Amino acid sequence: MRIELDPRAEHMIREAIGDRPGLMRLVYDTENCGCGMSGVPSLQIADEPGAYDIPMENDAFPFSIDRMQAVFFEERLMLTAEESGGTFRLDGVSQFYKSNLRLIDRRLP
Repeated sequence: MRIELDPRAEHMIREAIGDRPGLMRLVYDTENCGCGMSGVPSLQIADEPGAYDIPMENDAFPFSIDRMQAVFFEERLMLTAEESGGTFRLDGVSQFYKSNLRLIDRRLP
């Protein structure tokens, strides 16, 4: 899988990560969504990959995704910064996944 970033999205992520170590995770969040097949994409900064994560190709940052959740996404994704400020839009080649996507910092203090 590959996730591409527009320059503004790359800048926003770089600022959010800052000087602390961290990696990006694309998550298919099913919490409070009813069942495991209903969920929403989520972006997280994590200390380390999840137990079942696989790497995603990206030129700027280490990205990963849970191998079981990868089926919910296309092989090539695009993450763009939204003009509203502080949020992202996730698109595939053939479909739109989510706008107003917030970046959640899950790193330990």
